[in-house]
Amino acid sequence: MAVQSADLRQIKGKLTLWDMRLRATQSLIWLPRGMVGGLIVALILAVVSRFRPLLDRASLTVLGIALPLIGGAAALLAVWLWRRSALSNARRFDQIFGLRERISTALELSQGALPIESDLIARRQVAQAAQVAGRVKAGKHLPLRLDWRWWAGLLAAALALTLALVIPNPQDQVLAQQAAVKAAITESLTKLEQLKSQALKDPGLTAAEKAAAVQSLDKAIQTLKQPDVSQQEALAALNNTQQELKNLSQQSAAQKQQALEGLSGLFSDTAAKDFADALANGDMQAAGQALQNLDPNNLTPDQQKSLGQALQSAAGQLADSNPQLSQQLGQAGQALQNGDAGEAQKQLGQAGQSIQQQGQQAQSGQSGQNGQSGQSGQNGQNGQNSQGGGDPNIQQYSDQVGQQGQNVAGAGKGGANQPGQNGMAQAPQQGQGSNQQQGQQGQGAGGAGRGEGNGAAQGGQENGQMSTNNGPGDGGEKPWENIFTPQRVGGQGGPNVDIPGTPDPGVPTGVEGDFANNPSGQSNVPYNQVWSDYASSVNQALESGYIPLGMRDLIKNYFSNLDPNKK
Repeated sequence: MAVQSADLRQIKGKLTLWDMRLRATQSLIWLPRGMVGGLIVALILAVVSRFRPLLDRASLTVLGIALPLIGGAAALLAVWLWRRSALSNARRFDQIFGLRERISTALELSQGALPIESDLIARRQVAQAAQVAGRVKAGKHLPLRLDWRWWAGLLAAALALTLALVIPNPQDQVLAQQAAVKAAITESLTKLEQLKSQALKDPGLTAAEKAAAVQSLDKAIQTLKQPDVSQQEALAALNNTQQELKNLSQQSAAQKQQALEGLSGLFSDTAAKDFADALANGDMQAAGQALQNLDPNNLTPDQQKSLGQALQSAAGQLADSNPQLSQQLGQAGQALQNGDAGEAQKQLGQAGQSIQQQGQQAQSGQSGQNGQSGQSGQNGQNGQNSQGGGDPNIQQYSDQVGQQGQNVAGAGKGGANQPGQNGMAQAPQQGQGSNQQQGQQGQGAGGAGRGEGNGAAQGGQENGQMSTNNGPGDGGEKPWENIFTPQRVGGQGGPNVDIPGTPDPGVPTGVEGDFANNPSGQSNVPYNQVWSDYASSVNQALESGYIPLGMRDLIKNYFSNLDPNKK
């Protein structure tokens, strides 16, 4: 085409330079705008994080740096990557530079957008447009200026964000607790996976015990693997698993002891008669000691053979229920059959130790269950483990799961909870409660009142226990609302009420006659006078039954909030 000349190439080159100049000026305008947008987003997140546990200070600091940079980079990319056609640029610069549409007309002639009536006129028009374009001072019309308003806004947003980060945020502690709980749950999940692998390879467990232990561990693992599992859910899963393993341990110990007692007949006619008698009496300590004291060197060959056969028979009967002891007894019997008295004595000693250990665990299980109630807080520091023993091969898994439960319960609280120390107040001694209810004027309860969470009332006893010393006169002269308590009809020190007649067996109670009038009196008393009774009932309930670790704090905090002395 006639207009495709050097003048047209010059015009297109000028358009490119002008476009770059325009983008540079726009960059100085949009850069602070993009950065301000990023800072505003970061500031909004910082403000929201002060009301909700959304992001911690470190994360907000990173966002406060990253978001403005991202916003500025996005603005620059939008400016420089925005596609513009040459014709649209020509029309824009015609207006900016006041070129009276010379540049856009030249491009339209070259592209055939306008009909060409005369090639000469078209060439002259393009030449004139090129001359005008060459005289344009782009820097005069497109100066590189900074918009101080946006840069001032950027500075103000940065200062506001800095203040939001510097001023202490009450949600940081909540986030730290959540992070600690999450870390504890993750650690517990890893530990449970390890315990599962260990149980599958444990030679001291039978196939049935392995299956039951793995099934219990799998329940907790599946719960802890949930992405949004809460601390309470994790605690419940760990406590349930621990209790299932404890029950399995006690059941296994009872079965093993029963199986051992059934072996007494195998040894009654052998040199291990003392061992047989101890088994028959259920005395595992004496039975184990009898095996350890048995010296095969003092036996005749016939006695060794007879004892070896009995040991191998016993090993066969214990193969399914007690594989570890079965192996020890079987090796001892085999050694006696081979005439190796030294090896036989060694295996008998190990078997005796195993029997004593199993008997000790079973005995501690019974004594622990009988001694659950009435224990003081100091004697109960061992928590759930003090409730009883069982099969040591299984008990170790229960103890380790319990330790993980303590770690999860203590996460975010500055350490694991100590069952027994975090319990409620101890029940008062007999006669103490009534004396405390009468109270002494002006005296409050002593002690540290350490407690956790919201639960520690002022004036409580040591170790975070609730005080029962809340009788009349405690806490000043604050009036308390009367509550219904039918146990106190007639008030303290009222007359005893006797029912006439003799309680002879077989005499019907629905007889006619003269009876004493019903006692009169108010059954409503001030709340602070019965608080110690409530606290004592809670203490007894906590001490006498199995309560999961995660629930102890909740119960303690709930009843501590009901303390009349709590400010």
